[in-house]
Amino acid sequence: MADPIIAPVFGFPVIEGEVATLEFQNWMAQVTDQLNVTPPATGSGSPEGVIIASIGRWYVDTAAVVGTGIYFKETGDGDTGWVLRS
Repeated sequence: MADPIIAPVFGFPVIEGEVATLEFQNWMAQVTDQLNVTPPATGSGSPEGVIIASIGRWYVDTAAVVGTGIYFKETGDGDTGWVLRS
């Protein structure tokens, strides 16, 4: 099972001046590492009740608006436990 990725704290900037904050850089490194291990599942719409996966899997809703529709499987072994992350 993949290590969980801790989302950056909401309300804090991701860019200071013209440079990404260290917190955001670290988070992006974690995401990149995870995606290099197991590419995300993809599909149209929410994965909840549809996509069977193990905890730690990512899912990208290809029908979502750019910057949204990214889910993370937090609980369960079946097709439930997906949490919208963006």
